[in-house]
This record gives sequence, structure tokens and C-alpha cells, in this order.
Amino acid sequence: MTGFGIIFRDALDALLIAGGSSNTRFPTMDQVQHAGEALFEASSETDHVDVFIGHSWSASRWSKFLALCLFFNLEAAIRCACGAWFVFATTLVGWGGVTGLGGSYLILPCLVYLPIAVFFVVFFLRQQLFEGRQSYSVWVDRLCIHQTDMDRKAEQIAALPVFVMHSSRMLILWDETYFERKWCSLELATFARHVGTEQIDVLPLWLAPWLLNSILMEVVSLTIYDLLNRALPRTTVDQAMEEEEPVLGRNAAVLKFAAVTLSLMISGMVYAPLALPSFFSFRRKIQNHQLMLRQMANFDVRAAKCTLPSDIETIEQHVEDLFKNDAAQRGSSRMVGEVDDGEVLLPTLAAADDPLGCFNAYVRGTLHSFVLSQIGDELYVSRRTCLIALLPMIFYSSVNVLGCDNGPCETSGPAAGYTSVTTYMISSSTGWVILILLALPLAYPVLLRLVRCAMSYGHGSARFCAALLCPMAFCYSYTWAGLAGAALVCVVQNYSHTQLIIFLLVLATLVAQNLWFFAGDTRAGSNPLSCRCIKRKTTGYEALGSSGTADVSHGLISQYL
Repeated sequence: MTGFGIIFRDALDALLIAGGSSNTRFPTMDQVQHAGEALFEASSETDHVDVFIGHSWSASRWSKFLALCLFFNLEAAIRCACGAWFVFATTLVGWGGVTGLGGSYLILPCLVYLPIAVFFVVFFLRQQLFEGRQSYSVWVDRLCIHQTDMDRKAEQIAALPVFVMHSSRMLILWDETYFERKWCSLELATFARHVGTEQIDVLPLWLAPWLLNSILMEVVSLTIYDLLNRALPRTTVDQAMEEEEPVLGRNAAVLKFAAVTLSLMISGMVYAPLALPSFFSFRRKIQNHQLMLRQMANFDVRAAKCTLPSDIETIEQHVEDLFKNDAAQRGSSRMVGEVDDGEVLLPTLAAADDPLGCFNAYVRGTLHSFVLSQIGDELYVSRRTCLIALLPMIFYSSVNVLGCDNGPCETSGPAAGYTSVTTYMISSSTGWVILILLALPLAYPVLLRLVRCAMSYGHGSARFCAALLCPMAFCYSYTWAGLAGAALVCVVQNYSHTQLIIFLLVLATLVAQNLWFFAGDTRAGSNPLSCRCIKRKTTGYEALGSSGTADVSHGLISQYL
């Protein structure tokens, strides 16, 4: 991914830049040839590839770059960010003590901004920062197919199925044109037949921008919250209880429960200015997710396009060779849709003499179901994705605990109704654990449903007004956060069997909601790989046989990513 994915830009100047040429405005033929040779020589021999990257050249360079960063760098970015947070937190505690950081202005930059900065640096630049560590071979067409020697290029393109067959996994960078390209269909058909569906990773190109946007929105929101918390006069629990007394009566437990609940509910209002950006981000997620599933459900390899009309018959013949055994074995009355052993047959009928129909049935059935099990429908978002989006808030929890609500710990504890600073900090830490694990993740699935509801109003002022309701998703999650926090405070400060029952009921309700919203999380996910792409120096290919299989003496691996 050196050059920020410049190899994914389908233009001559991109080829020249990636090939190391400085003259991109008026290049000579020799410079173009040299750039193509330099790209090809950036690869090395191999007989096996860890990841085959399938993509459409119609998609933008930056969307592919972000998708690859997400697939290969996300885990490392999270680990490095958490490591940076731990180092900074340990340093601050060692310097000021556990209870000596209350009200400090250093905590927010050190425990939120710097770890998040580390996250983004590693997310975008892991290959350059940790070159040679956890490297994997990856096949990328721009590097592994000669771009300027037309004879070698034709030979290598013809051998494309061979490289697909010798790959452990296939990463599909999906955009709206992927299933419309015949070469993409050939790659998919070859991999499905010779490797298996379970080794396919479908990564929609909208996912990375959506996730990064959500993380940035969290950073902006907690910054607004922290500024308001410091700028506005602080109200103690006792003061809030006095103001509520004319309305709620003199029951101390009820007053305290209401005071703590309202304080956390109001915190959710900091998301109000972000309603419109969130609406557009989540709307794009829903629209593209729906389009992807719809394309798979209506897939027809015969309708796919090809740049060179002369390639159409050859590609379709390859697909027929791959799936003709399925068509012959099942017959016209059998249900088809499987390629891998042990997969469930799906109710799609195909003729016995129609191998292309068998491949269509595979994409519409087996692959469609597998993708649904991987990433769910348009309203589904995994708990893990929500927690990654909440990473800034997870870091901010330590700011709130160690910072003692932006005041001296010796006074913040009693002001909150606690008898000791230790009890105050332990209770605050426990509350944050409940909020992060059970309450705050609810905002994202609820927001997706609100956005879909707003989209149902068509265009114009009605949709805009409906979009303004998006902050309700965050208010909803913070309402439950307030209920859980208030129940916990009441159990700690005014313990009784009634308070304990209320606390357990709130927790049970939160758990039930999480089980419902994140029901798809029982699926076992695949481990993302790191990457180092492909480099190759020789062109020994064996012709594909009639069975659709072939031997290959050399593959291509690149160190470009």
C-alpha cells in the first residue's frame, strides 16, 4: 500500500508514479516501458499466494486503499492504540497518582487524542512502520501482470485462473460494478470451485469510510462534551435532588435515581450537532449494502460486461468447464446452489445442461447466504464494529475516572454522594464497563433503523425532518446508560433489596436488547491477515486443461503493499 494505493488508479500517470518515473506529463515510450518493468520486477516467485485480491477497476483508488487498510491493518492499529493508551495512562498515574489527576488538562490529550492518533497512523502506514513483520503474499493484478509488455500481459491474463487456484483466501473488494465484470466472475468461479466459499472475504468498499467516520464523530462528540463539562457550572447530586423534590417528592432513593439518570441522558445531547453527518454516512451504508445483496440475488454471469468482446466467449467457456460437473450431476429437477462439500442446497433450480446457470445459482444462493452470515443485512452491525467505533469513548472512560469528573478527586467523590474516593472511583469504573459493553453500542443498530425510516419518506423536507430524529438513537442509548448508572449508584450508596432488584432488572433488559440487536454475532469470524504483496520474475505458466485445473511453476508475490 505504498503510495496510498496508487496502483489501484487506472491511469497512465499512476502507472508512471508507481513505477518510479518522475516525468508524468510528457513521458517517452522508454519511460513508460521502464515503469511497467519496474512494477513487474517488484515481485518475486512463488507457487502459493495467501490472499488473492479481486476488484473492479471502476472503483476509486482511495476506497480500495481504505478497504485494504481495514482488512490488513485494523487489528494492528487497535493493538497499538491500546498499547499507547496503556503507556500514557501508566505514566500519568506514576506521575500524579491514582487520585491526583482530578481536573488535569493533560488527561484528555494523553489518553484520547494521542492513542487515536496512533490508531490512524498505524491504520494507514502499518506496512511502512513494521516492514517485514507478519508479511503475507498477496496477488494484485497491477503488480503481477506486466503492464507494458503486451505479449507477456496476454499470457499472464490467460493464466489468471491458475493464480486464483493457488491462493489460500480471496478478498473481494466489492463496489457496485464488481458483479458486472466478467473477469471478476471468472476469478470468483475458479476460487469457489477449487478452494471453497469459506475462504472468501467480501469487503464492501463503503465499510472503511463508514467506520472511520463513526470514530471521528465519537472524537468530536466527546470533545464537545468535555468542553461543556468544563465550561458550564457543575451541579452536585444534592443540588439536583433539591431541584427535583417539588416534582418527585421527598423519597431520597427516587430523587437520586432521577438525578443520575437525567445527567447521563443530557450527555447524549452532545450528538445533536452530528445528526446530519451521521445520517448521510449511515444512509450510504444502507443503500450500498442493499445494492450488494440485490446484485447477488439477481446475479447473471451472461449479463456481465467485458472490456474486450473477444474475451466473452473464452471466459464463459472457462466458467462452464468449472461448473459442468455440477450441472451434469444434479439434473433438471435437483436444487442447486452449492459448490463446497457440506453446504446446504438452496431452492434454486438449474437445468442439467446449463453450467452457467449453476454458477448463477451458486452466487444467488450459497455465496449470498455466506455473505449474509459474514456481514448481515443492511440493518445489521456487529458488536465488534460498534466497539471499534466507540474506541475514543472507551479511552475517554479512563479520562472520566482518573479525572474525577474534571474536579479534584477529594471533592468530586463527596459531591457525587460517596463516602470515600476509592468507592467513588471503583463505582465510576464499574459504571463505565456497563455503559461500554451494554448501553452505548445500542446507538448504532437503533440509528440504522431510524435512518431507514427516514429514507422511507422519499425526498425533500419530509426526509430532512425525519433525519433530524437521528439524535434519538444516541439519546436512547444514553437513556439506558443513565438508568444503568443510576441503578448502580443507588445500590452502592443506598443498598437495599429493592435497589438490587432494580439494578438487576436494568441489566437484564440491556442484555436482552444486546442479544436481539447483535444476534448475528454468534457467527465465527475469520481472522484478518496482514499483507505484503507479490513480486515475480519469471513467466512459466502451464495451459489450463479441459477440467479447469492447471499446474503453475511460478506465482507472483509483491512487497508493494
